[in-house]
Amino acid sequence: MEWAARAIGMFYVLGGLMLLYQAWLNWRLQRALSGFIAVPADDQIADGVIALGGVVVLMSGVALAALSAWAVVAFLAGWAIQAAYLLWVNRADLDSPLASGRLKSVHAFAGYTAVTGVVLWLPLTGVLG
Repeated sequence: MEWAARAIGMFYVLGGLMLLYQAWLNWRLQRALSGFIAVPADDQIADGVIALGGVVVLMSGVALAALSAWAVVAFLAGWAIQAAYLLWVNRADLDSPLASGRLKSVHAFAGYTAVTGVVLWLPLTGVLG
């Protein structure tokens, strides 16, 4: 069971790094385009939330890979950030081209929710110290 928890943790380490890279790319693109077009405040907020989510997902992955009890706190924090973000973006137009991207985010959130449930169960099995 420990090897599975460590593997899942490494998966979320990579996922957190990918989110941080995406936020960095978005910030660079916004900086390059800011002289030509105005960047909406909603886009800037969304990129900040992506960066925050990336940090928390990275931390949750590190904690789980290390079999630390802090994985429970980190996964719950990541779950809360993702849930709040999805509720916030759900107010947007469902017919926009970005709606398919939001659907992928909902699917990723469903997977994160399942893993969060497993992480909540791991201390009961003695896997997390």
